[in-house]
Amino acid sequence: MKFSTSIRHFQDTVNKVTQAIPAKALDPRYENLHLSLDNGSLTLFATDGDMSITAITAVESSENGHVGMKARTILDFLRSMYDTSVTFAIERQQLSDQGIMDISTDKGLYKIPCTLESKQEKKDKSFSLELTLPVKDLSDIIQKTIFACSVDGMRPAMMGVLFEIENNSITAVSTDGHRLVRCRKPCQSEVAEKQKLVIPARVLSILQKLMDDEQVTVSIDTTNNSVRFTSGNIVLDAALIVEQYPNYEAVIPLENDKNVRVERSLLYDSVKRVGRFSSIGDIRFSIASNSIDLMAENTNEGESAREGLPCTYEGDDITIGFNSKFIEAALAHIESDAVTMELSTPTTAVILKPADEKEERDLIILVMPVRINN
Repeated sequence: MKFSTSIRHFQDTVNKVTQAIPAKALDPRYENLHLSLDNGSLTLFATDGDMSITAITAVESSENGHVGMKARTILDFLRSMYDTSVTFAIERQQLSDQGIMDISTDKGLYKIPCTLESKQEKKDKSFSLELTLPVKDLSDIIQKTIFACSVDGMRPAMMGVLFEIENNSITAVSTDGHRLVRCRKPCQSEVAEKQKLVIPARVLSILQKLMDDEQVTVSIDTTNNSVRFTSGNIVLDAALIVEQYPNYEAVIPLENDKNVRVERSLLYDSVKRVGRFSSIGDIRFSIASNSIDLMAENTNEGESAREGLPCTYEGDDITIGFNSKFIEAALAHIESDAVTMELSTPTTAVILKPADEKEERDLIILVMPVRINN
């Protein structure tokens, strides 16, 4: 088995595929990068058992073969190299399935142990639903939702993003119990009834780095609880989270009658500055007629901060506290020039949304308040 390519061309593909391999693989089966050569087509494959990434790239070869090697070893080698042409040749050791991969460049010869493998049998998948989305839409959904996913292993459903697919829209929801994001995008899919699936946040984070085409095809296998994303020459397969997702609609307040409109960048910058002065990470919003006062203090160190901002508000005065990091993250993921805050009482969840009429239908971010000491 022998093939030639360039270092950078090969490295780009290896970088993408090896993202399926965790930093610390507890099972040695999931440490390898698998290569399948079929004349001038090289297929690379890596998996952690729950997620796999496959990529096909062109190389110079007229041979066939299948080999596996330590992913970290070949990746470290490629990262240390300059861009040049490279030839990979595999030699079998006598009476063994082990081999040596000879790597030759214009300046050197390198040897890496490898394992000769039989051809991997492809498992047929039966996809019950398939839809195509613009990469920019799916990337936007991921960027606006995964920051609010839980990292608590005791709540596995909330460690993913809920996708609800209907005939003319796709709704993505994430929550960690303290905040919630709901993002909607239009899509065309033929479904008899609403489809729900929960995709792990890690899968979506990796997918965001892999998509390099204008379109991505999403294929769902409800029988085996798996999903496939296809973008260009990259295929990502992943297991879905099967635990029931919380009823998120029940926690979205419908009676928030106080509306505050404020310039997003001004509020974001003030929250970043003032929030740094809090000893426990909270920040106080005192909202009055056409003004917001932001306050935080560190009583242990005698530090405090207070800033005032103009806003559009005509309701009763209200003082409410938040985790400053949650408000900061919410504002960072809203792209409009102005933001609307919908409130009711100091103990009711607050809804933040873009002030733009079109965008406010597509994105809402809910943040639970925190108790503040007077």
